[in-house]
Amino acid sequence: MDLSALGLPTLQNNASGVAGRKLSEDFDTFLTLLTSQLENQDPLEPLKSEQFTQQLVQFSQVEQQIATNDQLETLTSLSLAAQHGALVDYIGKSVEGESNRTRLENGEASWTYELDGEPDRVSILIVDEQNRPVRSAIDNGERGLNSFAWDGRDDAGNRVADGVYRLSIAATDRDSGSIPVSVRASGIVDSVEVVGGVAQLSVNGAVLPLANVNSVSGIPLQTD
Repeated sequence: MDLSALGLPTLQNNASGVAGRKLSEDFDTFLTLLTSQLENQDPLEPLKSEQFTQQLVQFSQVEQQIATNDQLETLTSLSLAAQHGALVDYIGKSVEGESNRTRLENGEASWTYELDGEPDRVSILIVDEQNRPVRSAIDNGERGLNSFAWDGRDDAGNRVADGVYRLSIAATDRDSGSIPVSVRASGIVDSVEVVGGVAQLSVNGAVLPLANVNSVSGIPLQTD
């Protein structure tokens, strides 16, 4: 009896509970077929010993796959639990990471950006969550790290509502060539979550993937 006819999945494809249940169902089917074969075999042409041995080996391999799958699921659960526990440690700490999103609060917001070349012109554009332009400016940036602070006013000088805003930067050199720019944001982590297997921090209300975090520092507790 060929186990491939049962459609048994391989070990590499059995990391999920659904696949594990499928494997167990196929294992039960295998046992049923093997038992039926032994009960209904022709007494004049009984199953040869080598064939029976081969099927028992297949039986053992399937059983081992089920056990291994259960162990992998347990390890995965423990790993996720450990990851979630580690994420909690970020809450309340100050972080900086690669992100062009930050929160405007009480008329204050700031970003840090790094230029890979000496710029001739650095153009700034701030947009809101609906991707609507709010403020444009020219900054006196230079090669290396720079900071940009925003007073929360639009191009007409009006104060805009607090919330999450994005910063876009276009830098060119004297030959009008584009200069690579990386934008960073910083703030206090107020919550953490895992979305689609990706760990994310909420920094002042703006999402920052954990993989983009460059630095973390503790914040002293405020006492009365």
